Amino acid sequence: MYFLRGAEEGLEGIVALSMPYIESRDNLSLPALKKAYQKYLSNQQPSVPARTVMHAEFARESLWRYELSRWFRSPGSGEVSSAGSEDDSQTIDEVLKGFQALCKIEPDLAPLFDLAVNHVFVMTEPQNPGSGSSFDGVGLIYVNPQPAWSTQDTIECLTHEFAHTLLYLDAMRHTHHPDYRLLDMPENEAETAITGRRRSIFFAFQSFLIAAEILTVRTRHPEICSGVGIHGSTVDILKTAKNTYDRCMRHPNLDSLATSRLKELLADAHSRMSEIEHAL
Repeated sequence: MYFLRGAEEGLEGIVALSMPYIESRDNLSLPALKKAYQKYLSNQQPSVPARTVMHAEFARESLWRYELSRWFRSPGSGEVSSAGSEDDSQTIDEVLKGFQALCKIEPDLAPLFDLAVNHVFVMTEPQNPGSGSSFDGVGLIYVNPQPAWSTQDTIECLTHEFAHTLLYLDAMRHTHHPDYRLLDMPENEAETAITGRRRSIFFAFQSFLIAAEILTVRTRHPEICSGVGIHGSTVDILKTAKNTYDRCMRHPNLDSLATSRLKELLADAHSRMSEIEHAL
């Protein structure tokens, strides 16, 4: 994850995963790496809609947004409108504005985001406010902003989904769970670190790491992320995240659910949370 582990580790992970698809390893360029990375993803997730891009695309075309939105929705969730509107363009402009603000305060983030993320889009109707990404569709991010959102809210959503993307890639490289089938068993549930909802422990692990990213960007850049934000107050996140971490670490099946790599990331996030809490 960018804020917890830095841009270099994220880049190393993408290079390692893309290596079999790199045409020439001499003087490897970012465009060549981007091309190889997209080939890797298309091989890993052939049913995911994708277009070849040279940079992260902030999608505007209504039919393309329709196709991306349809993939994210589960069957039976209702018809999806493919009609675009002027408001759609204005909305993606707001997302792009938040991204540009984030890159301005974190210039090292931009090239890694450009590499790891292929398409950012606003879902077609019906949509719920918020954002999303998927372990089954790495490289896709949707953000559905609302009129009342601040720049901080957009930055936090982009930070949230970018962190998920890097976590998914890290898991594809290193493996985070010894047996993924165990994650869906009822006895392996836990409260998540931001909302406190009881879900598969997979989401509890992920949410704790995401919480560390959100709190880091707030701590590092109070000039632009000074408010409560879409994820709630810093104090509330720290409290909920601490409960999530403690329960996950005490889980009787922990060694069957988390590899040493995932435990290492969780420990780093826990240390970061402690630093932030002590600085309040």
